[in-house]
Amino acid sequence: MIHNKLGHFFIMHFMNPTNRENMKRTTSNKLSMYGSVLSVLNDQQTSWQSIPAFASAKTAFETKLNQLRLRVTEQLGATTGVTLEKRLRITDLRERMLVVQHALFLLGRASGDVLLKERNHQTKTDLDRLALNELAARCAELKQDIDTYGTQLAQYGITTQTIDELIPLLETVSEVNNSTRKAIIKRKGITQSIRELEHELDELLREELDRLILVFKQTAPKFYHAYESARITIDYGSKGSRGDEPLNPAV
Repeated sequence: MIHNKLGHFFIMHFMNPTNRENMKRTTSNKLSMYGSVLSVLNDQQTSWQSIPAFASAKTAFETKLNQLRLRVTEQLGATTGVTLEKRLRITDLRERMLVVQHALFLLGRASGDVLLKERNHQTKTDLDRLALNELAARCAELKQDIDTYGTQLAQYGITTQTIDELIPLLETVSEVNNSTRKAIIKRKGITQSIRELEHELDELLREELDRLILVFKQTAPKFYHAYESARITIDYGSKGSRGDEPLNPAV
């Protein structure tokens, strides 16, 4: 079986619960902070609307935040492929495969076809251990054997109905595998876009708004302190987190 780089990335990254949950939590925490900042800016519009640079920075920030929210929504819908359990009764599929494989194994043994026997020697445990791409490859291989030797399996109790019910399931596994690969690529692109938008938002805050807000420290202290509080990123997923306190900006 061939394990390509995409499959390795999927297993090591997206299928790693820790990586996936940490990424979600970080983005969620940042979204909360960004939303709080925007809320403060909207509430205090009369304070900054006469300052062109502040108004421009606020507009850019809001635009980027809306883009980020859209991408996060897309990410939630771009799963890593339709779960095989939902598309197939996977346990039932493997049991059906096993019955036919055993028949093909016995046919290979009786006819002296070593390759046929070898291809179909797997046990239930072997099938259970197959990853999705490996299962798809095995299903395609089994279908080829059925196409070639299916008419000779009646002597082992394999009926035409058994074969007719199994073949569509074998083909569906390949479809699911392909859709999963496409979903991995799509999700990777969305995740990269989210990281870029977060970087741009953080830069807008650090380089522009965090500096511009200092104008109001003396003239509008309530606005300043509300902004300062909103800028704290709280990690709601970790106990005792002190958060990220970005103010004051470097000069």
